[in-house]
Amino acid sequence: MLKKKSNTSPVIVVAAVAVLLIAVGVLIFVMPSSSAKKYEKQLKLAARYLDELDYDKAIAAYKAAIDIDPKSEDAYLGMAEAYVEKGELQAAVDILKEGLKKTGSEAMEERLAELELKLAEEQAKLTTPTPTPEPAGIGEVNWSGGDWTDRDDVMPHMNDEGYMVFGAYEQDGDESNGPEPIEWEILEENGNGIFLVSRYVLDGQPYNTERTDVTWERCTLRSWLNDEFLNKAFTKREQEQIRITEVANPDNPESVAPDGNSTRDRIFLLSMAEVLSKYSYNSWYETEGFCEELIIPPTVYANQQEVHSTVIDEGYYNGTKYGFRDMVGLASQNYSRDCIGREGAWWWLRSPGDSSITACYVAEYGFTGATFFYNGILVDYKYCGLRPALYIEQ
Repeated sequence: MLKKKSNTSPVIVVAAVAVLLIAVGVLIFVMPSSSAKKYEKQLKLAARYLDELDYDKAIAAYKAAIDIDPKSEDAYLGMAEAYVEKGELQAAVDILKEGLKKTGSEAMEERLAELELKLAEEQAKLTTPTPTPEPAGIGEVNWSGGDWTDRDDVMPHMNDEGYMVFGAYEQDGDESNGPEPIEWEILEENGNGIFLVSRYVLDGQPYNTERTDVTWERCTLRSWLNDEFLNKAFTKREQEQIRITEVANPDNPESVAPDGNSTRDRIFLLSMAEVLSKYSYNSWYETEGFCEELIIPPTVYANQQEVHSTVIDEGYYNGTKYGFRDMVGLASQNYSRDCIGREGAWWWLRSPGDSSITACYVAEYGFTGATFFYNGILVDYKYCGLRPALYIEQ
């Protein structure tokens, strides 16, 4: 028996098959593959590590992304920037050359040209000896305006009062005359470099903009110091002299707040342990410490930011004015009368307070201890001051 001949045209069959293949292709394209998910995960990890200034981990994450997608422009460019931040220009150039061969990216080609020029300039400096200029004194530098490059010849140096001069920040409250040089107290010289903390309370910021459980690692103040303050107070050349420091963040023994993870920062705050070990206490009353050196004055600009401060008068000195006769009255036995008339401000420490929504601080009259120190104040308090700390190269 003869089969009935189909009326379907071959052309129609071919067209139907083509449509089916296109549909399958579209589905394959839009369906997220496991490789694509792994790739995106590595890029997100790398971005997070860059924010945390952990460049080695960022480089490892970018490399993992490239292993998944050898033509990833974002991964090559990101890895190059991580190497730049580490100060390894040659490695940045090498990775961009490798990526350019595989991708032909115009953005990569442009960035490679910039870094090759910068690398050549640095190599020329190494091979061409130049006379080292004498550090300029404050009066010899254009501190009142002009381009930031006007300060490029000013290296960290000691002034007549024994403070290190490095960087500049608004302090006299008159922004029209430009920033004033920052003076730093030297706390220690060790394997990390020269440990500095600002002589004055320079500004006021909350520890965290929201009242929530937070540690130094995640607080908004840490981000502000390592971004806005860093770029406002220091030129690019000055920033190169600031070391990335492994900052330990142990828990507060008087607190139920969790331990804080270690961080890698250029700018940070002193911890409770550092204050207790670096300063000499005149005496202790139960758990309250008296340290005249911790009466830290605010700048005029910090006062304009409404940082909490008080002028130390006879009432504070002898305990008759504020109801602290048993405690503050001891100041008259341990402080010199030179402290009378001095203005002291509150200033943050990076250590957690007695709970995860508070942070430690130092009171305006140089008290530290269970009441004024360990308990802390709420992290979103807007009127506590800042004494930035950092390490510079020796």
